[in-house]
Amino acid sequence: MSGRTRDELMALATATLDHVARGQREVVATEHEQQLTRFANNTIHQNVAESSLQLRLRVIHEGKAGVAQVRGESPDTVARVAALAEQARALHGASHAAPLPGPDGGADGPVAYSAATKGASPELRADLAAVVVREAERGGVLAFGSVSTSTTRTAIVNSEGVARFAESTEADLITVVRGDDGAGYAARHAVSVDDVDAPGAAAEAVDTCLRNQAATSIEPGTYEVVLAPYAVIDLLDHLGWVGFGALAKQEHRSFMRLDERMMSPSVTIVDDAHDGLVFPFPFDYEGVSTRRVKLIDQGVCAGFVYDTPTALRDEVPSTGHSLPQPNTLGPYARHLVMSDGDATPDGLIGSVKRGLYVTRLWYVRDVHPLRTIITGMTREGTFLVEDGKISQPVRDMRFTQSIVDALADVRGVSSERRLALGEDASAVLAPWLHLGRFTFTS
Repeated sequence: MSGRTRDELMALATATLDHVARGQREVVATEHEQQLTRFANNTIHQNVAESSLQLRLRVIHEGKAGVAQVRGESPDTVARVAALAEQARALHGASHAAPLPGPDGGADGPVAYSAATKGASPELRADLAAVVVREAERGGVLAFGSVSTSTTRTAIVNSEGVARFAESTEADLITVVRGDDGAGYAARHAVSVDDVDAPGAAAEAVDTCLRNQAATSIEPGTYEVVLAPYAVIDLLDHLGWVGFGALAKQEHRSFMRLDERMMSPSVTIVDDAHDGLVFPFPFDYEGVSTRRVKLIDQGVCAGFVYDTPTALRDEVPSTGHSLPQPNTLGPYARHLVMSDGDATPDGLIGSVKRGLYVTRLWYVRDVHPLRTIITGMTREGTFLVEDGKISQPVRDMRFTQSIVDALADVRGVSSERRLALGEDASAVLAPWLHLGRFTFTS
């Protein structure tokens, strides 16, 4: 699957724009190609590839806005999406839609792109899966998971002169390794498939699995914890959902209080779409260049991300963090980076008298967004730490905890960080954390 060239996708977007002769118009054309190799019980059992085209048109005219989106392509794709957008606009009531942005002079880069990923073969993905399978076989356990490669081309044009294009790639290896009574998890994500550390993921998942057999229950309560990056990523991702966006601030539902210290001085969180470690991408869904935003600065609430509607309301420039408009969530931080520290993961564990090591969290849900209280379960690797050493596996536990309260008592941060994906495939770069308290309810 070679897909459209830049010129071809931009031409399709422009033709759609020109098909509607009145009002402000915005077109987002996205072509996505994905290849996936799955394995289970130490055997590859599926290899699939798919390609999709999505065309989205937004029209604002005479105080009304209409949006239409179609998938797939046919000879009448452009005419169909234009007709649907006009029908939606005609049926819509009076709108207070923000005007579309104009060009801001931003460059179409840097972009997370690798020719190796774009051209990855089924045999290459099978070789990466085989690394995990062989390690599992040596340990006498079973590996399950997938290796995927994808390429996405995005073109955004509007009637105000915006014309942006980017081609990005992603390679992912995710595995769960199971023994008789316990499992281990590992994942690796990279722009280039050549940078996917399959041996490291395999060794990590198998080692966790072998140590996580015959787990026993412990009493619920508040424990010191060392969270692996897979777990830290969930905390950061949920902060992004409930509090880092300007709409949450404007609607008084954000936990953030600007210029107030709410977390440990060792916590600095930025959104940086230009950081080469977090799938850089140069613009948002309005075609506005994405700027680096410092959200938490040494524990102090420092800033919010903006899209065009929220920026107009606060009379500030957009930071380029728009989701497809209109939406109810508002701007969203999709490239979260937490600053590193100076400890090793083993050093963090060594500083715990009695607590828990948590590999990852599962089924995390918001309980009280304003107070950043979440609930969920630990999964695939929860261990008791005694006198600075992992002593035994414990059964997965339910937690209910305020993220801000947890990050207010950070006792150590690792120098090593790990890239992973949030629930909506946003990129998050996180270290290991030693937290002074984390509450487990059952």
